[in-house]
Amino acid sequence: MNDEYLTKDLNLAVVLKLTGIPLVRVENYSGKGVFVFKNSPKVEETISAYLNDMITMNPRAVFDMWKSLKSQAYTVSNTIR
Repeated sequence: MNDEYLTKDLNLAVVLKLTGIPLVRVENYSGKGVFVFKNSPKVEETISAYLNDMITMNPRAVFDMWKSLKSQAYTVSNTIR
């Protein structure tokens, strides 16, 4: 298993973060923000539950995390390297 799980999907990143999976960093990949999480068996379980509509979350927490991660992705994608 790879030590990191990468996704460009903001909604999935929100779910992973809110279920306690550590966000390692946000990277710039071709002008897009990529969320890098610490990989674990919980990642695959969470993704499966997310795709099968089996996760219930506080709407305010989801919205606040969505804004935070979107801001991080925007900041990283507009950084000149």
